[in-house]
Amino acid sequence: MKLTLIFAFLMLPLMGFSQGLVLKPGDQFPAIPITNVINSPLASVNLNLQKGDKFYILNFWGTWCSPCIPEMDALAKLQRSNASKIQVIAISDDPTAKLQKYLKGKPTTIWLASDTSYLLYQLFNFASVSHSAIINKKKEIVALVKTHSITQGLLDSLYKGEKIKSDADVKEKPVSAAADLFNVDSTLTTNFTVRSYMIGQEGMSRTFAGKSPYAGRRLNFVNTGITNLYKTAFNIVSTKQIIYEVDEKSVNNYQDKSQRYCVDILVSPQDKDSLYTIFQRKLNAVLPVKGKIIYQTIPVYVITNENFVLPLSDQKTSYGFSGRGYDGTAVTISDFANDYLSNELPLPVVDETNLKGKFDIKTVLEMRSQSEILKSIASLGLKIEKQERKMRMLVLY
Repeated sequence: MKLTLIFAFLMLPLMGFSQGLVLKPGDQFPAIPITNVINSPLASVNLNLQKGDKFYILNFWGTWCSPCIPEMDALAKLQRSNASKIQVIAISDDPTAKLQKYLKGKPTTIWLASDTSYLLYQLFNFASVSHSAIINKKKEIVALVKTHSITQGLLDSLYKGEKIKSDADVKEKPVSAAADLFNVDSTLTTNFTVRSYMIGQEGMSRTFAGKSPYAGRRLNFVNTGITNLYKTAFNIVSTKQIIYEVDEKSVNNYQDKSQRYCVDILVSPQDKDSLYTIFQRKLNAVLPVKGKIIYQTIPVYVITNENFVLPLSDQKTSYGFSGRGYDGTAVTISDFANDYLSNELPLPVVDETNLKGKFDIKTVLEMRSQSEILKSIASLGLKIEKQERKMRMLVLY
């Protein structure tokens, strides 16, 4: 009983922090420990008890995050050359065992910590990983920044006491909590809505399927860029299939909220088979950039059957993927290639396996890297080679 009471008492500060407190520049870093640190002198680090004049950089990352890996490499170099002045602590939601594998492949003097509870990440209110908090010797939060902005120049300014600009993306409070942001209900047969950026809403796209009354005839997008809208409308699977006849930054800069749109399209039941054709026409009519298709021979990856042994699946189709791998139930090889591989690899992936039917396809990545993805493809008994093919190309003009 005594141990239970002590545990409950110790948890009270953490519960309080997790229920609404948001840390910002100028705040004192709270007296809570960074736990599950695998390669520091202490397994638990309380910054407020650390002596000396070092600055601390808390980098939020994950082995599943592809931009995070080169950022970690850059931070490791800065850690080595500024060892007496900074200590980087890289906090991930990866379990300790996975961080141990990362450390074995990439020995580093950055301290690696596992936080599967997301406690610190939530305290800083970051919109995504690949962000960092900089903390001074007084244990005050100096700035919240995008990790790639941490350079030797920034550190030199930090040492001089100069103001560091916070450029981190933080979560905004949604202006609407409506279940359907586009106010579409059963009274509508058709709809086409285009809105500007919606404050506080996470970027996403959705295809209505299954038992939805809008199945096969509705798409919606929230805080999405022009490129993604046209990719969906014209069924383009890879960014390498896009030709920009306009300045790419003018349509593809996600830091500029004026370039993000919220779009909903609903077509009548009799136009269900023409959903994407209608969507193409609607976008070309209202957006400042137009899209069209041409054909061009380009480098691609061709995937073939070497020793594929998965049985056919009779389950309901579903799939999802992240930097940790692919999880598909009753999916075709073509879907696996188009939806996942063409998104993760630097070239479009063309299915030439001649495998018919649907399969349960699962892959697990130790790290989100091209070599790991290629290894996971080989583990399925599939072979992938770089070749050339005539492909559909989306021209934005």
